[in-house]
Amino acid sequence: MRNAALIDSGPIVALFNASDRWHQPCVDGLKNYSDQLVTTWPVIAEAAHLLSFAIAAQTAVLDWVERGGLRVEHLVVEDVAYIKARMKKYSDLPMDLADASLMCIAERLEINGIMTIDRDFSIYRTLKGKPLTGVLKTGKRR
Repeated sequence: MRNAALIDSGPIVALFNASDRWHQPCVDGLKNYSDQLVTTWPVIAEAAHLLSFAIAAQTAVLDWVERGGLRVEHLVVEDVAYIKARMKKYSDLPMDLADASLMCIAERLEINGIMTIDRDFSIYRTLKGKPLTGVLKTGKRR
């Protein structure tokens, strides 16, 4: 999918939490990004959990989804085998459900870019052995 990148929970949390150390770099990065952002419900759930200290922040994320700021791709039962295999392959990191769901969607939609502040995505590879390319230049968080 051209003109699209995945977005992980880290930048979502940073965007909606002004006290997050990555807030301003993520805001600036989003201002400089004009293509579509794609994510999954596990990522949204993870971001909401990390923002659980503020219902207003959680609601703002959902408002962003509702306005079309994020395209949320659905997972289907056929994706479970892929997700389990990826989680097993990267169990030493470990790869969680949210990250595995993004890799699944990257493969399905042929998306090569990702907005993340998590260095694990520099290690993950598609089934063809290719890494995703970071589209947010903020440094590394974890």
